[in-house]
Amino acid sequence: MRLLSDDGQLRTLSPLHHLEHIGFRVAKTINAIHSRLVGIALCALLLGPIAATAQSPARPSTDLTEASLEDLMNIQVTSVSRKEQKLSKVAAAIYVITQEDIQRSGATNIPDLLRMAPGLDVAQIDANSWTISSRGFSDPRANKLLVLIDGRSVYDPTFAGVYWDQQNVPLEDIERIEVIRGPGATVWGANAVDGVINIITKSSKSTQGGMVAAGGGSSEAHELAQYGGKVGRAGTYRIFGSYDNYNNDVNRAGQPAEDAWHLTHGGFRSDWDLTQRDALTVEGDIIAGRERQVLTSFISIYPALTETFDNPIRPGAGDILGRWTHTFSGRSDMALQVYYNGVNRTDYGARELSNTFDLDFQHRLDLGSRQDVVWGFEYRHTSDNILPGYAISFNPSSLSQNFSSAFIQDEIKIADSVSLTLGSKLEHNIYTGFEAEPSGRVAWSPADHQTLWGAISRAIRQPARTDDDLRDNQTAYPGPGGLDTLVTVFGNPNFKSEVLLAYELGYRVEPMKRVSLDFATFYNVYHDLRTLEPRTPSIQTTPQPYLLVPLIFANDMHGQTYGAEVSADWSVVDRWRLSGSYSWLDMRLQLDPLSHDTSSATAAADQSPRHQFKVRSYLALPGRFDFDSSLYYVDRLPALNTPAYTRVDARLAWHATESFELSVVGQNLLDERHFEFMGAADQLSLSSQVKRSVYGKVTWWFR
Repeated sequence: MRLLSDDGQLRTLSPLHHLEHIGFRVAKTINAIHSRLVGIALCALLLGPIAATAQSPARPSTDLTEASLEDLMNIQVTSVSRKEQKLSKVAAAIYVITQEDIQRSGATNIPDLLRMAPGLDVAQIDANSWTISSRGFSDPRANKLLVLIDGRSVYDPTFAGVYWDQQNVPLEDIERIEVIRGPGATVWGANAVDGVINIITKSSKSTQGGMVAAGGGSSEAHELAQYGGKVGRAGTYRIFGSYDNYNNDVNRAGQPAEDAWHLTHGGFRSDWDLTQRDALTVEGDIIAGRERQVLTSFISIYPALTETFDNPIRPGAGDILGRWTHTFSGRSDMALQVYYNGVNRTDYGARELSNTFDLDFQHRLDLGSRQDVVWGFEYRHTSDNILPGYAISFNPSSLSQNFSSAFIQDEIKIADSVSLTLGSKLEHNIYTGFEAEPSGRVAWSPADHQTLWGAISRAIRQPARTDDDLRDNQTAYPGPGGLDTLVTVFGNPNFKSEVLLAYELGYRVEPMKRVSLDFATFYNVYHDLRTLEPRTPSIQTTPQPYLLVPLIFANDMHGQTYGAEVSADWSVVDRWRLSGSYSWLDMRLQLDPLSHDTSSATAAADQSPRHQFKVRSYLALPGRFDFDSSLYYVDRLPALNTPAYTRVDARLAWHATESFELSVVGQNLLDERHFEFMGAADQLSLSSQVKRSVYGKVTWWFR
């Protein structure tokens, strides 16, 4: 089966027609880097120790085992209130994946990094796709989780979710990842329903000099070349190019799953201290790649035919962001951010061409000694053009949308140990008009090393193009009397927002110098959840007679979810640290009385693990060696017949000098292969088994 032709069509559909050509030029450049990186890495093996003695060390970060738990609890986070707050005092269930966590994880992609976050469900579907969700509703799209990179939303407004294969930020350049479990809609808006993931990259000031990293193993290969320098007295920059190649996973029969893929990526970041009060950041990147996936899809109605075949995927995207910050005084500051994002992706035979322009302003103001107000507004314009695929089309095929919003949040210090945060966001979208997302949060710190907090929040998942405009021919078969039958899913122009009212309670404490605990529990009430309702079949006469069996999206499900998450850190000795977490989830979803859906409630409730258990160990050994390991237990998924599994990853690293590192990583060490998610509920994609793998990497920093 072939994709739509690349010739001619793209240039007539969207201003984005330049993106693919740019992407391939970048790919060609980066592939040239690729052909030389292995040789550079071998030279690094021979020359790295010598070069390091002659130049200033460039390896970033300090030993995680040397940081006290108090330092870790006092990390400044910004994702909860869009201002800096101490992690230990935040009135939300938040977890921070630090630079050192990233460096010592052995992970080669962002989804694998996110496995360590408590209460987050990460499952690999095949070699190039993942499902990542928070507190339930695990699904390949996971449309109730908002993901940001440096404040730029990467949530796809067409299909409602995140393309994780396109979120290819070099792990070496990530400052931290802030993971919020629970709603964050008051400051971040729609779709921040069950969680927010904010990926924050390093300033170019902290990545001066060069870096070469090259690695490969039984399942994948990764190569990165990067250099950072100064621009006059006020500015710094960082440029990079990377190439990633992933081999096939294994299908049910133990054969190659035909889901191999590769991605080329180039980008830059520049940071400027314009004055003592003004700073400017400009960053951008572009990616292009090729992927494969086994797909079961409708092919034709004459004759009635559904087939399983190899589906080529072409990911592509580019973006540029600018952020200006100005400090009026120690009590007042502002930030103005503008970005453009373009997507050019072919999947399911359909080509998605979309453009997003976003302007975001926020202002923080201290009102006296007891009030800290943050307010702001946002305007976003999106336009898209979607070419029909094997079974998927949109009506209309092109659409432009405008979204606007404003928010205000006030942190009130009631007493020295008690703070109350009240706020709301008001949004307007073309589907449901105005939506309000208020919240109230309270934090009480009876002692220096403990905080009790609670929150009540409202959040929505606003309709996407798929909910309103989709036509998805799911299957065709010969019907009674030889009349061909076509089952089709239709969008619903009257589809409403899905609504959450969340109640949360949490407690953080350091009971002793070397131990910290973080506990959170929640009770979520959902209304107007999406269902798939049958409608009356009808005989269609064009182009030939057939029986159409329609299914339409509706908002006929409600229910409750509740659960708890606990995480702990223990510095056993100065050179050994243990971290662990356990999460429990219970979902009780019911159809409304008028619903005739037969599967949505069970599927939604039983596609997320009820229990998860995670343990990580960081051990600094003599002779400049680190040994780090992780264990993950994930409960079964009854709706998908996916059994429970236990995964163990381990990493051994040798720091030959401050500028040179060798590491070996083993993943999925307990079994030869296992399933983590047995395909989508609609069975469009066939999942594959994640394999045991071994991976080696060399990294050299230089000036």
